[in-house]
Amino acid sequence: MRKFTISNLIFLALLLAVACRSSKVQTAKEDFNEFYDKFLTDSSFQMERIQFPLSGIKTTDEAEDSAYQWTRDEWVMLKKPDLEGTEFERKLQVSDTLATDEIFTENAGFYFKMVYEPVKKKWHLVYMVDSGL
Repeated sequence: MRKFTISNLIFLALLLAVACRSSKVQTAKEDFNEFYDKFLTDSSFQMERIQFPLSGIKTTDEAEDSAYQWTRDEWVMLKKPDLEGTEFERKLQVSDTLATDEIFTENAGFYFKMVYEPVKKKWHLVYMVDSGL
């Protein structure tokens, strides 16, 4: 069972704030799986589809699970994870208005989460949690 941490509480609070910012919920016109494959293989496409500065939570040497904002200048390209034969688990949930992709290891201190939302009917990365060793 995954430990409920401060980062989870912060994430839930931010998600609620994002959900409440508008009474008008957008739905995506493009297929998430097609978007996701291109997002993780095409660096130009990836940069176009990130809402910079990208808010989230990042574990650093100075602090555990602190609020963070990634900038375009410091961004390290995300690649398609190959989890076969590893102890990592992946949980992908997709609806018309939200997609979450979690990669984690039970009781090992690694948790990575990407949150995608439709912006003008197209999927964008809008939040990320990078909590690892």
